[in-house]
Amino acid sequence: MSIRFSLFLALALLVGACTPKVQFDEPMPPSRWNMPNIPKDFRGTFLNGEGEVDMRIGKDTIFNGEQVLVNGEDFLLRRMAGHVVFSQPVPETGHWEVFVLRKEGDDMVLGSFKDDDAFLRRMATLLEEAPERQKSGGTPGYKYTLIRPSTKEFKAMLKERLYEEDDPQPLPRGGTVRP
Repeated sequence: MSIRFSLFLALALLVGACTPKVQFDEPMPPSRWNMPNIPKDFRGTFLNGEGEVDMRIGKDTIFNGEQVLVNGEDFLLRRMAGHVVFSQPVPETGHWEVFVLRKEGDDMVLGSFKDDDAFLRRMATLLEEAPERQKSGGTPGYKYTLIRPSTKEFKAMLKERLYEEDDPQPLPRGGTVRP
């Protein structure tokens, strides 16, 4: 696993990217059951370039150093259209940051939603309710785009892969992934 991917995954999952530029009004996909456990293929240990444990993903917990995230408390997992959807609350806004994971053979691909112009134009045509520009509370605050897709619209977003993909990385499948 590349150090860049490992760092991105750790930051995305544990910090939730301090200022997510695209947020959803609820965990995605809407009206779906939460998964009680992290899928077995995604569980395992990720080592950094020095061979030290960078992150460990267990049955329902993600460990990164001293930080621990628990499924159902700190994040929610749901399935749709061949993806595992990771939704994490954004405390400053009360909305949700969403990442997607999908298997591609023996690899996994991490996807995130970015607010580039092409994405926003496509969202304006795909969604019944157009994306809204919002500003978080507090000082200094930040601007973000709020998206309110229906279940059908979110499924179309996944099928059309309207997210930015990171490079494919080996699935841990309960083992250890080395850089």
